[in-house]
Amino acid sequence: MSASRLKALTAGVVTLLLSACALRGWIGGGEAIRVTEAGRAQLCSAEDDTSRVHIFDSPAAVIDWQERTGIRLAEFKDLERGRYALIEMGQRHTGGYGLAVSREARIVGNTLRLVATFFSPKAGSMRTQMITSPCVLVHLTEGDYVGVEVYDQNGELRAASQGAR
Repeated sequence: MSASRLKALTAGVVTLLLSACALRGWIGGGEAIRVTEAGRAQLCSAEDDTSRVHIFDSPAAVIDWQERTGIRLAEFKDLERGRYALIEMGQRHTGGYGLAVSREARIVGNTLRLVATFFSPKAGSMRTQMITSPCVLVHLTEGDYVGVEVYDQNGELRAASQGAR
């Protein structure tokens, strides 16, 4: 990838991340908390095009999932104690797709609401012909919540999960 293309891509990512952060109004109410990214991959375990979120109760549960799937998102020594959420975009048949999770989240009732930006290639653009399934692993701040919901940059619910794996 050329330096100018990388620079343009980086600027686009920053813009979209900021727009996701600006959406906090519609995710509304509740207690504001921070989440931090712990890992990411362009090829996760998705077998269809459905977006999903999975909750892990501990770093050991994350490591167990990584060993079962062969996908390395994080090293055990780098994982903080606490819960994690794996947000999967779903399987795509070309490159150019991506996912970024906002650091700002909200606890509303007993649900943690995350905001993610779902990237898609521009129509008619050149892209690699390979299956991708982007995913992001985030460390969840402790709080009084059970379920996790993931909303996209347009405010649409993309995935929801209750409980832990």
